[in-house]
Parts: sequence; structure tokens; C-alpha cells
Amino acid sequence: MVQAAATPSTREQILDAAEALFAAQGYQGTTIAQVAGAVGIQGPAIYKHFANKRALFEEVLERLFAPFLEPLQRDTGSGDAQAEILRLHLANPNASRIVQHATLSGGEDLALLVQRWYLPFFGDVRQLTADSATGITAVKVMAFHSMLLGYLTLAPLHQAIFDTDPLHADALAELLALQARLAQAALD
Repeated sequence: MVQAAATPSTREQILDAAEALFAAQGYQGTTIAQVAGAVGIQGPAIYKHFANKRALFEEVLERLFAPFLEPLQRDTGSGDAQAEILRLHLANPNASRIVQHATLSGGEDLALLVQRWYLPFFGDVRQLTADSATGITAVKVMAFHSMLLGYLTLAPLHQAIFDTDPLHADALAELLALQARLAQAALD
């Protein structure tokens, strides 16, 4: 007998709804009432699971970004960590959308991303950019990061223009190959 997949807990449903809304509207543009409505509960029910909207946002970020730290922690210097992080970005486009919203709104949202997530992500790369012998510069890193985030956040626009899914496996494989060629060219 095949068992049906377990229904996500209310807490998980809240996190899923909040992630989608924060990605679509940003932290500032999302209300607790909207999150509750997406789950089919009343707004106050969210406070059984999260102290406030900021705590909900922080947990959404934790859930999205914690997997990005794992490849860095086991990095052997082979470049596998960067490829895995790129694949994680592609598999989780909401992360890029939330980063874009936080960047545009600035303030506490951006400070939280920078301090908790981005400085650890870019710690080793920042050291490499300080060593001119590596050929890796801050501008090159920023350009590649912007290219990736822009690709993901502009996917709906490009799908409408080109009538093709930019997040389809074939398109993503092409993007990965392009990124690899550009990275190699940037270091030559």
C-alpha cells in the first residue's frame, strides 16, 4: 500500500507562505495577515509559532540560506563548493528575490542579510580579492554575483519576452556552462 505524503505542519506551511510572499513583495510589503491568509488561518495563529514578523523573516532566511554554508564548510579548494552554491541558487530562486528586495529596501533587512549570511558567504573570497596575485577582484566577484541574482529575479520577465522557461533544467545547464566559461576567461 502506498502511503500519502505527510501534510506539512502548520509551521512549515507558514514558512512556505512567508517565503513566497517575501520573495514576491519583500519583507516590508508583506503583512502577517497575508501570510495567514495564504495558509488559511487567522493572523493571530501565526504568533503561536513565531514571536513576530521579524522572527518569521529570520527563520525563512535561515531555512533558505543555511544550506549555502554547508559547501563552504567542507570546501577543499577544488571549485566544487562554488558550483554547488550556484546550483543551490538556481534551485532556490526565492533566495535571490528576497536578497533583491532587501537590497532595494535597505535598512535592517539588508543589514541582517549582510551580517548573518553574506559576510560568511564571501569571507574567503574577500581574502582572495585582497591578494592581487589570484586575479580575482571584487569587481569580478560582484559581476558574477549580480549576473546570477539578476538571471533568477528577472526570470519571469525573460520568460514573457522569449517564451521559454529560464528556470528549466536545460536553460540552467546552459547558464552553468556560461558561468564556467566566463569565470575561466576572467582569470586568464
